[in-house]
Amino acid sequence: MNANKTARLSGFFFLLMVVFGLFAEVFFRQKLFVPANAAETAARIISQSFLFRAGIVSDLLMSVCYLFTAIALYQLLASVNRNLAAVMVLFAAAGSTLLLINLLNEYAPLLILSGGSAWSGFSGNQLQSLAILSFRIYEHGYMIGQVFFALWVLPLGILIYQSGFLPKVFGILFAIETVCGLLAVIIHFLIPSSTLETALLLPAMMAEFPFMFWLLIRGVK
Repeated sequence: MNANKTARLSGFFFLLMVVFGLFAEVFFRQKLFVPANAAETAARIISQSFLFRAGIVSDLLMSVCYLFTAIALYQLLASVNRNLAAVMVLFAAAGSTLLLINLLNEYAPLLILSGGSAWSGFSGNQLQSLAILSFRIYEHGYMIGQVFFALWVLPLGILIYQSGFLPKVFGILFAIETVCGLLAVIIHFLIPSSTLETALLLPAMMAEFPFMFWLLIRGVK
């Protein structure tokens, strides 16, 4: 496969990762999980269990596409620096694995609220609290996964900057994303502030979306 086709394949996997991730966030988590209202969250999960399962599948596919994106980019950028490209894939593989394992915590609320003999000793309110607790653990686990999501774009940025066939500005933006992403994780656990975390994650959108469309539309020469 020539470099231009590899670039577009990388962009395609990147696009799938974004699409599956957005679906899971907008149509799954934001629709079913109501902050500070365990009873309403439980009712929505039970009444829309298919949407819940679809959200889990979407997150699964997003995590897999995350890894495939890194592998395709390895094929594109290995000629620049094979060792650095391998580090990029290693970080992406670690992040993808953490995200996939953490999905158990995201899926647990449905298991807990569906009932069964395993939960017979718990009251309805207790089950709702356990479900919310599991989802909160998922959220913290997701932030831990962000460590590798921030780290994998650092070697990517360096490779882009050194490549000569991709705009250097993307390399700079990915370096900024790495710093901001790691700071967001530190803020999350040290001095929690959702506003500050969101602001620190914005550079990721500024780097990833233009790069994705560049690969899809322009490719490389």
